[in-house]
Amino acid sequence: MGFSQLYYTSCERGLSGHAGYQFNAATPGVAQEVMAEVEAMTAYDPPRSIAYDSDAAQIARSPVNLCYLPGAPGVLANVVFVGNDYSRRFGNYFAHALVSDDVRRDLAGVLPIELWGAGLWTRQPADDPVLPTVERPHAGDLDRHLVADFLAAHRGARHLPALLTAVDRALVDPTRRVVIVERDAESVARWIAAVSYLMPADVVSRMSFATYEHEPRYSRMHVVGTVAETAVDRSAFDAYHLFDLLADEVSPVEPHPLAELLVYVGVESAPELWHQVDALADGSETGLDGWHAVVLASMGADGADADLVARWLSRHAHRLGAATVARIGFELDVRACPPDLLSELAEVTRAVGAHEFAAWVEEAWVEVFLDGDLGGPGFVLRAPTARERAAALVTERLKDASPPKAARLLDWARQCGIETDDQLLRRVGAETFGPALLAEPFDERLATALREWPGMRPGVVAHLVAHGDLGRLAAVLRSTAAELLGLRGHPAMSGAATVADARLGTIPRTLALVRVSTGAAVDEALLVELWPDREWDHDEASLLLRDLEPESVCVPPLLDRFDAALRAEPTDGEVFDLLCAQVREHPVIDVLPAATRTRVHDRFRMVTLVDGVLGAEGRDAFERALPALVRSYGSSGQQRRATILTMLLDRLATVDVPRRALLVAKLDDLRAVYVGDAVASLGQEPDPLLAADLLHLSWQLRKLSAKNVAHANVALKQVQDATLTAIRKWRRRRVRVVIALLRDRGLKDAAEWFGSWADHETGNRIGRFIRKRLPSKETTK
Repeated sequence: MGFSQLYYTSCERGLSGHAGYQFNAATPGVAQEVMAEVEAMTAYDPPRSIAYDSDAAQIARSPVNLCYLPGAPGVLANVVFVGNDYSRRFGNYFAHALVSDDVRRDLAGVLPIELWGAGLWTRQPADDPVLPTVERPHAGDLDRHLVADFLAAHRGARHLPALLTAVDRALVDPTRRVVIVERDAESVARWIAAVSYLMPADVVSRMSFATYEHEPRYSRMHVVGTVAETAVDRSAFDAYHLFDLLADEVSPVEPHPLAELLVYVGVESAPELWHQVDALADGSETGLDGWHAVVLASMGADGADADLVARWLSRHAHRLGAATVARIGFELDVRACPPDLLSELAEVTRAVGAHEFAAWVEEAWVEVFLDGDLGGPGFVLRAPTARERAAALVTERLKDASPPKAARLLDWARQCGIETDDQLLRRVGAETFGPALLAEPFDERLATALREWPGMRPGVVAHLVAHGDLGRLAAVLRSTAAELLGLRGHPAMSGAATVADARLGTIPRTLALVRVSTGAAVDEALLVELWPDREWDHDEASLLLRDLEPESVCVPPLLDRFDAALRAEPTDGEVFDLLCAQVREHPVIDVLPAATRTRVHDRFRMVTLVDGVLGAEGRDAFERALPALVRSYGSSGQQRRATILTMLLDRLATVDVPRRALLVAKLDDLRAVYVGDAVASLGQEPDPLLAADLLHLSWQLRKLSAKNVAHANVALKQVQDATLTAIRKWRRRRVRVVIALLRDRGLKDAAEWFGSWADHETGNRIGRFIRKRLPSKETTK
């Protein structure tokens, strides 16, 4: 027990038996390797300002190096510069060292740094080489109050959290030391004391330090002090953390939260804090990270730190016991913790008997979980108060929840063992899932929820019946949810079922609209459901105009649909003409927009004109009526001409050839389109019947030309030349069919004329050459 002592200096007599640097005296029993360690750690070089000509006062002001090297054994040493040795050689120093197998035990509550300036230290060699042991050395004048005053007056005090953090890191990574630069070694000692007073005892006992070294970069200590005039490499931040508290220049170190807290507590109050902490610690704590949660647990953590303490409490609850767990736990803002931590904490604390606190944690878990995205596993609630709170919150949150969130809430309640009564489920169905199903009938998530929670279905059906229009109900009937809800069998769904059948193609859409409109208003949603991607075609508009009630047709939205149909370009002129004729006789004509009414009337007048001419009784009546049609066509604008031309082309096949010949002779545009289309068709695929029609028309034009009918000769040339050009390369077999068709129509002369032309102009060159040299029928007779 106690400290062994060692004196080291340059002296005339010592343990080595010769003069020079050596141990002057020692307590017997100190091992040689320990003595070598002491010799190495106490080497001293004075600052540059101390020279061989310095006087005694200057030498006395040289920095004192109080150094500490923990271990077994550990060493505490006080090194002072004494100037000249026994031979008056300059540079001598005196080291007084204490060695113990257990420094912390033998200091008996005194911290290593508190031996700064202690009365036990000497600087004089001993005459007796045998030194006694030292029991329980007394501290010097350095204490907590003095250090507190020092910090209060020092501008560098704001760097103390960073200094604590850097020291903590140096204990983990000894290669990155902490270097403190101050005006003198005493100030360095006070900084080391500040760190020692704030840190836990185990950290202090492991922290090596030196209050002065001439070249800190070569030091082995965790914390090294020096003065401004020594060799400090201020760019070597990768080798050490620099705290030049004289120049207010420090390395960038992010302070640890516990370091900031300890500085806030202060050096004078720290003992009480660590006394409380020791009651909770299990001895495994190391460094600021290891102590952080324990310190917070002893003080009570706010929301920002609750997570850290709760995790620590969950791990240590089994050894702390119910009372301590509850005392610490009720000081925590557990609602700041994530759900997974709270569920674990509730289970652990209940297991140690802290039932009241466990119930409180369960209630917090309920609120935190429901405030989040409802992700993660559920948790079976044990405490009645937590179950009641959960049931109340689920009921409350379901009021404003979206369908996905409502489904997650219900799933969560089931996982937690919370019952949801049928009344609540019906309300959720009516208020949440019913409107959602009308808005998004094909959202499979809704069908999944209805499958999982059948209690919601009556509420959903009630909402659909009360608020659903036919169009949206029909969409619902085509969804997956319809079968789950049994909608097709519901009396209120018959109209919607009809619309749904129309969308599926079971019945015509027009018939469905007529059926559901009987006794019920038609809205836009219904029309969109029946025709989601297009307007009505003219055939549908004609059928609906015939079958729908007139009063419903004359108001939107049906009126708008009829207007759109009438403004659309016809794809089948006959159907469109029929529709226009219907509209003129229907009350809807009076409420259509003016432009649409004009379009209907113009179309009807054009149809009347064209049909009046083409349907005239007898040839004379036709020839008398035709000039009016020609004049009307000639005086019309481009759009009206196109309409008349389309009407004539649509009807031309029904007109006999003599009238057709007059039409193509009198109307150049009709002739150009009719002949152009026909000849183009012949060029794509040989068609003997069409060729016979064109040749028949040519023969009739020949007759008109012979009677000097105006334009007949021009028309004849165009029709005949175009037709013969298209036929010229036909095979003889097809040509013979055309000749036969002409004969069948009683056009013997036309057939012979065409046959003669074909003999000389159709087929390939060899065939035409042979036919020219064969004797004719007249020659062989």
